Amino acid sequence: MNILFIPHVPNQKIINRVYEFSKNSNSYFLSWQIENSSLQAKVLSQLVSLFSFIKLEDNIVTIPLLFKPETLATKLNTKMLNYAIKKFKIEIVVNANALLFDIRDINVPVFYDLVDDHISPNPDIGLTPLRVQKIEQDIRDSQGVICVTTVLEEKVKYLNNNTITVENGLYIERFKKAKSRKKELGLGGKKVFGYIGGVDEWTGIDMACESYLEIKDKTTEMIVVGDSKSDFFKVLKKKYNDDILFTGLIPPDEVGDYFKTLDVGLIPFKLNDFTNNAYPIKALEYGLAGAEVISTPLTVLKEKAFSFIHFYDIDEFGVAMKHIEKRDRDFDFSELSWKKQSSKLINFIKRAEQ
Repeated sequence: MNILFIPHVPNQKIINRVYEFSKNSNSYFLSWQIENSSLQAKVLSQLVSLFSFIKLEDNIVTIPLLFKPETLATKLNTKMLNYAIKKFKIEIVVNANALLFDIRDINVPVFYDLVDDHISPNPDIGLTPLRVQKIEQDIRDSQGVICVTTVLEEKVKYLNNNTITVENGLYIERFKKAKSRKKELGLGGKKVFGYIGGVDEWTGIDMACESYLEIKDKTTEMIVVGDSKSDFFKVLKKKYNDDILFTGLIPPDEVGDYFKTLDVGLIPFKLNDFTNNAYPIKALEYGLAGAEVISTPLTVLKEKAFSFIHFYDIDEFGVAMKHIEKRDRDFDFSELSWKKQSSKLINFIKRAEQ
């Protein structure tokens, strides 16, 4: 069964749900270039994407893509996708992209991978009512829906009753081999707090940095692993550069070492439908690496009730950082591997196709 996975946003420099499913099922995935840091960068990435060749290389499919205007873009992109489907004999598409394609016009069965809450309007991330309406129609037109959380599954069933929850996974062996970089980073003997992942404004990373300054002393350090060309993050780094270690982007095969470096991992996400219905991979990765976790009270994480996650409002993070200590734990993460999650997804597709 030749499956093509389409990510919500292409980024091969981080652990990405869609890419992990693709790699663990020996499938193809679609990739393209998109850059939003400036108008010039947007125009350049649009030109690069629009004039790409249709090709398949190392399981990566590329096609010409148009981003704007959205109505015209979906029609052109869907035609290009259908051409690639025929050329590379694709039998199934698993789509996590909210805007680039019209599901009803794709020439093979499509399963929608709902990676976040994209069915609630949210101006902070560009989810206008019109865009939500398009996403809802795509979900209706899909053969089945794969949800990242049970909360999302319950929320989406009125649009498409053929649903399943397949949560994010973990690379268990990679974390077993990971080694702390405290000594290498000059952090020996210190209590290390850290944030690893996307650094957009909605993540609350700015508030986490401010909270850390409340308790910073000679025995503590905070690191931020991630990067962005956005003005928001540029200002953030300049403001806190003397007090917090910003590592920039780290190759995926080295990220486990940075998780292992932490005593306490932070999830300071702002609370809204988008974040409350998300299941941050970093929550599991912090725990697997042995760190305690301080998180804002996200609905999905609270339902999981992991003993290593402690919930605080963002204005209480400073107090939490001061008192929470790293503890030994006995928790079986083996059922949460990407391999098992990918197998669950593929079995769902096979049952739907019978």
